[in-house]
Amino acid sequence: MKRIKEIQWKKWFDIDKKYYDQANELVKKDIYYRPTYHIASPNGLVNDPNGLLFKDGVHHIHYQWSPVEPYHGFKHWRYVTTKNFVDYEDKGVSVTPDHEKELFGAFSGSAYDFGDTVKIYYTGNMEDGKGNMTEEVQLVADFEDGKIINKRIAVPWDSEKFTPHARDPKIFDHNGKKYMIFGVRTKDDDQGGLAIYEMKDYDKFEYKTILKPSLKDNTYGYMWECPNLDVINDKYLFFISAEGYFDKNNKYELNGSRNVVYTILDKFDVEAKELNEKFPLITMDYGYDWYAPQTYWANNKLVVYGWFGICDVQYPTDEYSWHSMLTIPREMTIENDLLVQKPYEEFSKNTLFNKKNIKTNIVNINKAKHIKFNLEGNTEFKIINDENEYLVVIFNDDEIIMDRSKQTSQVSWDFETTRYAKRKVKNKSQVIEMFIDSSSIELFADDYKTVFTSRFFVKNFNRIEFSNEQDLEVSDIKPIIYK
Repeated sequence: MKRIKEIQWKKWFDIDKKYYDQANELVKKDIYYRPTYHIASPNGLVNDPNGLLFKDGVHHIHYQWSPVEPYHGFKHWRYVTTKNFVDYEDKGVSVTPDHEKELFGAFSGSAYDFGDTVKIYYTGNMEDGKGNMTEEVQLVADFEDGKIINKRIAVPWDSEKFTPHARDPKIFDHNGKKYMIFGVRTKDDDQGGLAIYEMKDYDKFEYKTILKPSLKDNTYGYMWECPNLDVINDKYLFFISAEGYFDKNNKYELNGSRNVVYTILDKFDVEAKELNEKFPLITMDYGYDWYAPQTYWANNKLVVYGWFGICDVQYPTDEYSWHSMLTIPREMTIENDLLVQKPYEEFSKNTLFNKKNIKTNIVNINKAKHIKFNLEGNTEFKIINDENEYLVVIFNDDEIIMDRSKQTSQVSWDFETTRYAKRKVKNKSQVIEMFIDSSSIELFADDYKTVFTSRFFVKNFNRIEFSNEQDLEVSDIKPIIYK
């Protein structure tokens, strides 16, 4: 679908109905790639998960949305809720960019439950009309009865400290106080950093510091998008979506145009200038399509959603007028300073059914399938169709390799290379688990210490073929039902 310039900067309700009708008809024609159990918008482009919240048994999930077209455009938020990850209520648009400081889009942000009230903190984006940002402001709004209302400025843009890039706020509790953190590109060195502001009231914050890398010769890029800081078992897990932090010469690390990277902080000090990272930020997900993840707490578990997509890429689904979706929810823990990511237990419990245990090297698939097994040694598998088009994953003695170069429709960008990860668990049995959907795979390996999140575009794939027989647990996955 080609861009329609006349609607690019219109609010969702000002776009002529004919364009929605055209887009929705195109979406219906996608019999190949449209997801069955992943959250996707009815049309247009999905990107960052936003405003995640678990309250009174309900998961509240917002996400950025550009209406109608499969391109980055005028960012709104859409909103769904669920209690069981099967039945969802589609609440429609939750944030329309109509505040005076979000004239060029409602950018990412988060929710915070204060007990008696819930607030939404997010970024209002301003541009010059030529694609250049002029300032970004942190806004706060009330979240009442499923509505985001009463927007006002929480932290204005500080032109002396930051370039126009200052976004993606979250609230963090520390030593009995609350702080807003957000990513910035600082003016003095044109590199990324983490801005810290102390909360005085819901819409009043006092500047404390900007944290920069502690370890020498590291910048972690020129912009730290979507920062997350959470305490797990007395350890500070910190991760960002980094712009300008990549390494084309390292086949294992930083393989995308923008990369999600994490570390453990030895401490969090709002009076300091350094991040206090235990080790240089490393890759969080080794797949092709994972960006802008955001955390929230649910039933005492740290849950994360990610954007099942990536910047700088247009997908084969463009012709069907939709782009990207969200990942399944995952729960995160830390083992020996390594991040462990597992499918969220409640998601698996409610969505998987018709479980069978079989010993085979071929599993038939109709759009969606869940597979789990204990891997002894090495293997290779292909998600394949009758035209011999496929995605392949290889476990050899030292590496896990993913290659989508033989798929039906190619993805064209400068970072479309085979993906590699060093095996963290070798010479002993390890759990492998995968969630396959119409055009995606979420592969958990190395006892959940290595993850590959990837789209793939193989028309009419109908089976997964292993190079050797495996004792498999195979389940079907319930599709999303919207109300």
